[in-house]
Amino acid sequence: MATFKFLKFTFCDQSYQLRHSGKPINIRPKTAQAIELFVNNPQTLITKDELHTALWGTPQHQDYRLFQVISEIRKLAPNNDLIRTQPNRGYYWLAPTDKLAVKKSNKVTHYAIAACLAISCTTATSLLIKENNTFEPALPLTFSSYTNAVDAYRSQDYATAQKWLEFSLKENPYSHEAKLLLAEIKFSQQQLAHAKQLAHELVLENESQSYYRGQAFSLLSRIAAIQNNFNDALDFAIQGKESAEAGFASCSAHMFEQQIAALVNKQQDTPLNSKARLQIDSEQALSNSSENTIEKSEHAQLCKELRDSVTSKRECENVEYTAQLIGFRQFAT
Repeated sequence: MATFKFLKFTFCDQSYQLRHSGKPINIRPKTAQAIELFVNNPQTLITKDELHTALWGTPQHQDYRLFQVISEIRKLAPNNDLIRTQPNRGYYWLAPTDKLAVKKSNKVTHYAIAACLAISCTTATSLLIKENNTFEPALPLTFSSYTNAVDAYRSQDYATAQKWLEFSLKENPYSHEAKLLLAEIKFSQQQLAHAKQLAHELVLENESQSYYRGQAFSLLSRIAAIQNNFNDALDFAIQGKESAEAGFASCSAHMFEQQIAALVNKQQDTPLNSKARLQIDSEQALSNSSENTIEKSEHAQLCKELRDSVTSKRECENVEYTAQLIGFRQFAT
């Protein structure tokens, strides 16, 4: 982990947190990835191929998406030259950048904490042992508070649910389940800005955790749909499906297909270009459909029960059109 300083900004290359004069700045994950690449290679030409590979995993040029990322970085300090374009080649990071020293941890403090934890565990274990030498299971506090929040959420008692989730996050700030449910509550209360902020935090915190990243994309897609931003809604839904598939969450991936289908049903009049190209892309998308990967097993049955209770009951009736729109999104970008 390293923290970099440029102008009045600081950037952590592990948490992808950007701050300006100590105040957090919200940026998209791809923008954060680009900043990481630049600050680690200041005054060095970063080619377009290198940027595309770092951000999207392929050197294939999609200049529109790359231009958007570069533009977002430049808007952070419009009065300063952060990046210089090298025509037809790539970009230079111009801002003077310093890598800040990481503070050394206090070993004595760590030993003291470890000792306290050992004593606590010993004490807790002794309390759990009965006279007949049997153990009684104990539910951790954060599990109990989260369970209370889920029960309240199901009863639409959002105030109580929020109270228990905030308690759970104070006890364990890394509880992705609690943060995700809190974001859903904010969404239910139409506090879209707060819900969006929590979802973006989950995306940044879960670069390698495909499931939570996918669920955060699902919420961002629904927020974009409410705000009539169809392109972002579709893009987030497809990214969520890709995250679910990367984590082998076949049931979640199928739910994303239904979410994409719902978006499609609202946009039946969306013009599609290049029918031949779309046909190829649709066939590829259908062959990779997560529906084909869900085995006929107990897992599949449980998945069906969850879909019936969680989704809006709208089945993915027009899968071919869904695949075409996915292909259109890939072709357009």
